[in-house]
Formats: sequence, C-alpha cells, structure tokens
Amino acid sequence: MKSLPSMLLALGLATQAWAAPPADLPAAIYADPPADAAFPARGVAVQIPSGGQMMNALLYLPAGRGPHPVAILMHGLPGYDGNLDLAQVMRRAGWAVITFHYRGTWGSGGAFSLGGSADDGMAVMDWLHMSATTKAFRFDPGRVVVLGHSMGGYDAAYACAHTPSVLGCALLAPWDISADQPALAKMTPEERDHFAATSLDDIDGRISGMTARQIAEIIATEGQTWRLADLAPALANRPLLVVTDTRDDDDDKALALLPALAEAKAKKLQAVTLDSDHSSSDHRVALQILVLKWLATLPGAPPLR
Repeated sequence: MKSLPSMLLALGLATQAWAAPPADLPAAIYADPPADAAFPARGVAVQIPSGGQMMNALLYLPAGRGPHPVAILMHGLPGYDGNLDLAQVMRRAGWAVITFHYRGTWGSGGAFSLGGSADDGMAVMDWLHMSATTKAFRFDPGRVVVLGHSMGGYDAAYACAHTPSVLGCALLAPWDISADQPALAKMTPEERDHFAATSLDDIDGRISGMTARQIAEIIATEGQTWRLADLAPALANRPLLVVTDTRDDDDDKALALLPALAEAKAKKLQAVTLDSDHSSSDHRVALQILVLKWLATLPGAPPLR
C-alpha cells in the first residue's frame, strides 16, 4: 500500500505548499481557541420573552470562566441569512453571541410587525441584563455590542441608540425602511401587489401575522416611522461600523444615515463598502475580518490572537 505522501504526490497535491496565514489575520478566522474542560464552549437554546410571547434564541458561549463580553446579532426579514458564520467567529474570538428570531418568525410565538422587531431587540437587551441571565451564562452586562443585518441593522441601531451602556454597534447593509416609502406611497394597489410579489417574495409562508402585501401597505403609509437617519444623533458618540455593498439596493446603503452621522459629528465611525451583494455573499471572510478588528477596538474587548 502506498504511503500517504506518495498517494498525495500521485494526485498532484503534494506539490502545493501550505501557505502561512498573513500576520495581521485574526487567529479566530482560521484556528480554534484553546479548550477549557471546566468551562467548554457550547451552544444553548433558550426562549426570551417579548410582548407576552416567547422568542426562540440560540446562545453561542465561548470557552472559559468569564464573565464574557456579549454580542447581540439580529437577522433581517424574514431571516434566511442569519450571519451565523459571524456568530461562530466572534465566539472563537472570546465573545458570547445571542441570536434570536423575532416574534412571528421561524417558530417564535406571536405575530410579526415592523415596529415589533425593534421592541424584540430591546427585549433581548433587557433579558441579557437580568441578574439570573448574567449568572447562568457568565455574561458581562457592562460589555455589550449589537450587530444587525438588513432589517436587523435598523433594529441594532435602535437598540444601540436607546441603551446608553452599549459599547457600539455594527450595521450590515442596514435597511432604511423610510427610503422605500415615497415610491410605495405613489403606487396603485396593483403596483403594490406587484412589489409584494417581486421585492418581498420571500415573506409569505415564512412569518406569522402579516403578509407581504400588508408589509408593503404599512411601508407606504407609515414608512417614515422607521427613518434610520433619525437615530444618528444618539449614535454619533458610539463606535460604529457601517458595512454596505455595491450590488445592493439603495435602501440598504445607508445613504441618509451616513450624512446624518457626519452632521452629528460622529467621531468613531468606520464606513466600509464591499463589492458584493446584500449578504456580502462573496466577501464573507472579508466581513469576518472587518467585524473582528472593529470589535477589538472597543473598551474591554478580548485581545485578538
């Protein structure tokens, strides 16, 4: 029987040398952290109350006694892309991560609503600050960040703006719902039907309590309620990471938020544009590196290995 090196050589693989990772690449991208037999890394399924209902959530807990800094990671609508690769890489970097499904999405109780999703984010924030929660999961409530993608970007900005103790927030292709309101307001009912069937075609059957057509109607009539730029004054004194994508729709490019942050004299803003789509599909490692390096700049953050 041939030895393994001989077999690899026969396959033409042995001639490819393994390249060392770049010196500035965070180790959490490519290496697992040391194991801790007493306090191992683990995932814990929990339910978090919001508005009289229970939301399904998963905690990504890092190894070690803690207490651990905490990142709340919020998905979009309806939430196919949970950005769970970010949850894993943040855990390897020493962060506990809370992921959850809003009311009325993916098996969580209750009915979904656009305004309710921001309330759900605040409910998670309240839950993680409860003494029973911090004790059970070894959270450090003094070191909390929020991250959100698409609709979750608005919800993360809202939670950050309304929680003074939060260290900072990362907004990934944040959905500015108000940007869609003028066009939808001018549409005929038939045109809104078409918008719901094309631009919101992943909604029906995935959430409870609302249809795609109802969401289109609410955006048309109440969309200015969720104006992302209105949060800029409360965010301007926080560390912020705003990531947008060249091949995304304009309502996800922070086109009103970034000028509003400049007007509010935001001093700790990092704005990055990736040459990708709404989910940064072909730039996931680049996104992981951005998030990890941004987190490492925050007070009390675990040092990057």
